[in-house]
Amino acid sequence: MSLYKYWKKLFPQQRRVKRNSLKDIKAIQDYLQDLHEEEKYLKKELGKLLELEKEAHVAKSGILHVNLETQGQILDKLLPRYEFFQNDVDISGLRLQSIAVDVIERANKLDMKDFVKLRKKNWKLQW
Repeated sequence: MSLYKYWKKLFPQQRRVKRNSLKDIKAIQDYLQDLHEEEKYLKKELGKLLELEKEAHVAKSGILHVNLETQGQILDKLLPRYEFFQNDVDISGLRLQSIAVDVIERANKLDMKDFVKLRKKNWKLQW
């Protein structure tokens, strides 16, 4: 097998993913609609956790075990929900970056040099 064929087999060309800005915008909108309910739940649970933490600082040793057990139960519910929340935010951010890159590429094809230069300067897209 020639070196070129071996190289191609080892490192196949990656296909470029076609962006679908409409789909991405709709997905971000859907996420933002559900955000209020998730925010209310997370705030409520964090409020409970805050109160328990305040109590833990003044609690006696016998009550402290119960307090920590209750905090653990709240964290059992809170941590997975917060992880999903964070992942959804990250995914929406990636979608928005993809939309921005698509806009820049389309403007570049239309030879809108000033537009592209300004947007590339202002849109860091590194978050």
